Amino acid sequence: MNNIESLFGIKPKIAVLLGFGLLLVILMIDVLSPDDYRLVLLYLFPAAIIALNAKSMKVVIAALIIATLFENYFLFRDGYFPVFFTKIEVLNIAIRFLATLLIMWLARSLRRSQLRVNLLANTDSLTGLWNRRWARIMIEQAIARLEEAQEVFSVALIDVNDFKKINDVRGHLVGDQVLTKIAHTLMEFTVENIMFFRLGGNEFLIVASKEDEQQMHQICGDIVKTVDQTMSDSGYPVSLSIGMATYSDTARSVSEILHEVDLEMYRHKTEGKKPQ
Repeated sequence: MNNIESLFGIKPKIAVLLGFGLLLVILMIDVLSPDDYRLVLLYLFPAAIIALNAKSMKVVIAALIIATLFENYFLFRDGYFPVFFTKIEVLNIAIRFLATLLIMWLARSLRRSQLRVNLLANTDSLTGLWNRRWARIMIEQAIARLEEAQEVFSVALIDVNDFKKINDVRGHLVGDQVLTKIAHTLMEFTVENIMFFRLGGNEFLIVASKEDEQQMHQICGDIVKTVDQTMSDSGYPVSLSIGMATYSDTARSVSEILHEVDLEMYRHKTEGKKPQ
């Protein structure tokens, strides 16, 4: 999810730090500039950057306060206390605050819209799981971590046995219910380093970072046991076949990895074997 929140190709934390840094830089320039020159409008840009990228509202509020203080620093620099402000100065402060607040609110609205677009682009509309596009991105990142830090990862492909019979006999609406129930059951196994995806049709994918072969076998076995029992209890005559592979030393392409687990899945499917 973190990558989805990287809205414009830069990590949110870096963007927020950059925003606060720009606030300080503009303040320094403002301090060194002649009194006739004020850089009030420039403070809006870093404030907007922070509002657009910060995950916490506390950070956004802090940025709003800091930006407002910096915009009005010249009123305080000579010990000029608020009690002595004239009506015009109070009005100007209020206008600057409201302008900053408006810009930051618009930035937060843009952030919410962009996150929603990103989420819709990377999730399966039927099951709510991540989709094939996001699966490829996650595998690419796992490959990169393997090359850079020798971080092991495992991938598993899930196929729903006898799913075509469900569609043919009971209709596609029931077929959709089966897929949705399987997806919800898979979500129960979701932890920080394990992600589930729907590739399309009746195929699902697991990408598990930091899980070795033995651990992945255990995970797959638990998933098969739980999902098969859930399907039986729900009156759906389907079961799962899973093919998995673990990568610890040799980097491969995403397509090669998907092909390998696909072959492994079909081997288990035809032989009637399941991971233990």
